[in-house]
Amino acid sequence: MIEFVFKPSRIVDGKRVRSDCYSGRYAVSKGARPITVPLNTPDKEIARKRLRDIMLEKQREHEGMIPSRSVRDAAAAPLVRLVEDYERELSGLGRVKRHVHDTVTRLRRIFSELKWRQLSDVRADKFAQWRSGLQLSAKTMKEYQISLNAFLNWLVKSDRLAANPIARVGQVETRGKQVRACRAYTEDEISHLFAVAGKYLLAYQVLLYTGQRKSQVRSLVWGDLHLEEAQPYALFREGTTKNKNKHAVPLRSELAGALRAARPADVDPTKKVFWFNWPTYDILRGDLKRAGIAHRDAMGRVVHIHAFRHTWQTFGVRYGVNQRAAQEVMDHSDPSLTANVYTDVPALSLHAEMAKLPWITRETGKTPNSQNNAQESGVRGPVVSLADVYRQLGLCLQATGTEGKSPSLASPVTPCQTFEMAARAGIEPATK
Repeated sequence: MIEFVFKPSRIVDGKRVRSDCYSGRYAVSKGARPITVPLNTPDKEIARKRLRDIMLEKQREHEGMIPSRSVRDAAAAPLVRLVEDYERELSGLGRVKRHVHDTVTRLRRIFSELKWRQLSDVRADKFAQWRSGLQLSAKTMKEYQISLNAFLNWLVKSDRLAANPIARVGQVETRGKQVRACRAYTEDEISHLFAVAGKYLLAYQVLLYTGQRKSQVRSLVWGDLHLEEAQPYALFREGTTKNKNKHAVPLRSELAGALRAARPADVDPTKKVFWFNWPTYDILRGDLKRAGIAHRDAMGRVVHIHAFRHTWQTFGVRYGVNQRAAQEVMDHSDPSLTANVYTDVPALSLHAEMAKLPWITRETGKTPNSQNNAQESGVRGPVVSLADVYRQLGLCLQATGTEGKSPSLASPVTPCQTFEMAARAGIEPATK
């Protein structure tokens, strides 16, 4: 153990000048790094007493007899002041203003209604009892617990709280309890919506064909759109994405063409793409009404701006978009270790996957077939394997009743018969 007082010195104009006040140096255990503290007194005996008090406190903390000074200070501080510190911390970390506001508002409501003034008032049973009396959706009740847990965990990490007192409180089950369950748009609904969208058509198209969140699309500036590339794409910057990582999304050639047509000449690259023609909640509701689309269906599910994101994924499954490519486009962090670690994402042809979705026009019900779709987008359609060829030949034989029969040279199949066999099997002949 180390314990002694001294007067520190420093060099001034080439001369060593000793301080008038004492400092102390100590270590509470053998081999520990010595710590130097100012004692702020010119009296040696007073300095020794102050150092002894400091060492005694640190030894008690080291042995677990008392909490650390920072924990004791936080325990004595009002909760409202700690929440203010937490708010400054979140803002300093660059969290979205809406997130910071909602988090702090939830915390203040909890403390106010439970009459918690200091950390010693925080109790798991009281919180669970308060939560059970809320007349709110399961999702909202879960958000209150998430906000409180995050605040208490922050106090633990910043050495202001020994342990989170509500860490073991069970979370509210939200599955199957959504108040506003979302559904995807159908292709006919998208076509009808596009037909009445007017100046908001481009915003709807970008929301649908990029599969991105509303906030990310609305934050796009013209400099984020790389429309002149051989394979055009939109770059969603770090500050606009949910996980704070930049994220590139391929653009179909049709969508890139529509964006080029809408881009003003000599436009400022920092100007927002949708600074004036963004569909608000009320505008979308009006467009849905004009398009004859029910906002809420018979099962209680609703469509809104975020439903375009659900629609992208739904179309992707329907038209065979690679699952790992879909995860990359939608910027989801997980579904499994294999998909994330052992899949070579750069090798995936994301443009080919994007081209699999149908390009829906404003003409009601008009949806080009997938092969024409891929040709119009400038990307080749799916490669037909040898197994597919054999399968189609099997269908031809079944349709003509010749399965299992040997071919006869005496009665060769004519071209007309070949076309007839193919038509009966549901296969269209290729056109020149």
